[in-house]
Amino acid sequence: MTEDDPRVLNELQPNLTDLVVRAHKRFLNCSDLTLEEAERLGTIISILARDVAFWLGDLARYTEARWPDTHHQVWPVTQSPGQLSRNAGVCRQYPHEEDRRHEATYSQYMQVAGKPDRKVRLATMEGQTTDESRSTKRTMSGLLSEEQGPRWLLAVDCNYYIHRFWHSGAGVEAASGVASWIERTAKRLAEDKGLTDVVCCFDSPNNHRKQLTDEWEDKYKDRGKKEPELIQQINLAKSLLNQSGFATVSVDGMEADDVMASYAVQFPGQVTLLTQDKDQRQCLSGKCNILLDVEWLLDDVSGDHLPEYKWLSAKKHAEETGIPSEKWTDYQMIMGDNVDGIRGVEGIGAKGAADLVNEFGTVEAVIEAAKAGNESIKPKKRDALIAFEEKLDVTRKLVTLRTDLEIPLHTTRLA
Repeated sequence: MTEDDPRVLNELQPNLTDLVVRAHKRFLNCSDLTLEEAERLGTIISILARDVAFWLGDLARYTEARWPDTHHQVWPVTQSPGQLSRNAGVCRQYPHEEDRRHEATYSQYMQVAGKPDRKVRLATMEGQTTDESRSTKRTMSGLLSEEQGPRWLLAVDCNYYIHRFWHSGAGVEAASGVASWIERTAKRLAEDKGLTDVVCCFDSPNNHRKQLTDEWEDKYKDRGKKEPELIQQINLAKSLLNQSGFATVSVDGMEADDVMASYAVQFPGQVTLLTQDKDQRQCLSGKCNILLDVEWLLDDVSGDHLPEYKWLSAKKHAEETGIPSEKWTDYQMIMGDNVDGIRGVEGIGAKGAADLVNEFGTVEAVIEAAKAGNESIKPKKRDALIAFEEKLDVTRKLVTLRTDLEIPLHTTRLA
């Protein structure tokens, strides 16, 4: 009889009884155990530890479907809703008992849950520890040589995250916090998802877009000079990332956004942009998605800190905003961007901008419709669009990211 035989718990019933007697809250009484008794207890505890995450997930799925409004009553207040959600998510990928026949750990099932060939991958993991399977998975995913498989690049908006850490109160710990966060995230994406390459992108000290608005009252990113300490943290983060073996890239006169957009187009493989900057949504395509954020949460079952990824695809972006990624720059031109100091068309908000872009396609076409007196555009907005025409060319340059920069394609390979 194997451990996966459905009769295994019945056969081990005497050991379950012994376990119930010896098990206390966060304590196991091991006094006077013989080697044979310890072996039997070790077997049953290992089986329970292997299966409990699946049981939690199955019960969470069932109760949520059966009692959608009151399913939370099933659980004690000490039970983490996030953990239940993650366990249920894994179980949804393996909904039937026969889907879970592989001799693999829960963590291994979780690693490949989102893969279409997950059953094949699990078969290769049988008999391996979680760490061993991660190592094997890296080799299988093409992380060691060009010949072993397709490449997948993570391009990180380092300036954004350093500013975020800095302004959240990290202060002089911002650089080390960002560097360690990027390293941990990249390694976990490699282990669990098959990431192969990483590049850390930085702003150039000088910015070509600021020169475009020298004569304007509303200047591009008119935020004053950075604090010297913040500049030190940016430079330190670059140094720490280099020391950890990560490629860091900046291009004179360009922002990290432009560097990332160039990788999104030029990299020979799939690309993920790690950023929350909405400007980057113009890069979304069949080969490029965005990782909006990664939150590390403690898993109560394994004791590990597990990542919760917030992905954005071109399809999801279009569903959420109603605007295809290829029309995003036209939308931004009309809408404007208060964060970057880009003034759009006076009196037209987010919904109005989206409606115009979806109806006419481009800003140029919208303006031509306004000049022609198109009745679907209210007179006041027609006047604002016509007045906006003189800023049209510069505004397009402000919101459009460069994709033609000369960038090094020898990025960090994760082995």
